[in-house]
Amino acid sequence: ACCGVLLPAVCRGLQSAEPQAEAEPESGWSNVTDLGLTVTDGNSETEGFHLHNLLEWHSLRAGFRLKLDGLRSNTADDRYRQVDPGYTWEPGGQPPSEVATTLVDPDTEPDVEKYFIEARYEQSISSRPRLRPGNMSWHVGTTWDRNLDAGILGRLLLYAGLGHVWWDREDLKFRTIYSLSWTDRSEETQDPEKDDQFPGLRYNWVYENRWGKNVVFHHEWTFNANLSELSDFSSEMTSSLRIPMTERLSLRVSLHWLYNNLPALEDIDLVARVEVVDPDGIPGSGDEYFETVESGGSSIKVGTVLERREKLDTVFTTSLGISF
Repeated sequence: ACCGVLLPAVCRGLQSAEPQAEAEPESGWSNVTDLGLTVTDGNSETEGFHLHNLLEWHSLRAGFRLKLDGLRSNTADDRYRQVDPGYTWEPGGQPPSEVATTLVDPDTEPDVEKYFIEARYEQSISSRPRLRPGNMSWHVGTTWDRNLDAGILGRLLLYAGLGHVWWDREDLKFRTIYSLSWTDRSEETQDPEKDDQFPGLRYNWVYENRWGKNVVFHHEWTFNANLSELSDFSSEMTSSLRIPMTERLSLRVSLHWLYNNLPALEDIDLVARVEVVDPDGIPGSGDEYFETVESGGSSIKVGTVLERREKLDTVFTTSLGISF
């Protein structure tokens, strides 16, 4: 009788001591939208808008993601008064002391404009789940971005390669992605030292760590290099903290670095600070000339020159996130 009671209990204990099989990931869609908005009116007129959206679908062995990023800021110039039409005065003089004027409030114009779109599909190489640690997968994807401040009108990138999952726990996730890429870009100013189209190597990692029960730290880095000119490479890095407020709402704080080792060209003014030198001391005799000075004098525009833009742009944003 004792054996009949103890044997089933021992068997149940041995079964509970065996390692449990890993839970299979759930399939389906998920979406997180982060919105940031700034509007001022009155003495200063600005409009700022930031959007970050990540739409994902995954099954046991496949996955797809669509990522959207947008940042736009409009600023109005200072207002001024404009003399009404119909008044006359001599060149070099001043308008009549009593003239009718109209107050002009300029419209807002784009000051910052950055957009980014990425679509990627991936499939597990083996029959194992795609996100299982140690698993490899193949992928194809494309990105398009515009950054007018950096002189980039449009940059299309196609890529394909392999990815590897290192960790995929609830509190820690880390993946690396290795790709061959093809880039087609258009910049505001034609650059004889750079190719508009080129093959490249692309590397990407995604790291996510949960701090405590609620706070999630997310870090993503992407590197793309021109195989025909290795000094022509770009790097993009984003670090963010997401703090839940409710089941659906969260606060997101992020810092975004954009680096171009060979940035676009731009036309900038060539300015000289000068004083007028009159050798004979007789104004208007025709022997006057300009002489550049270190300080004082007057600043005059004497032409334009080509200069490379800054290599690094940083963007700090705070936004409200909506998950579903």
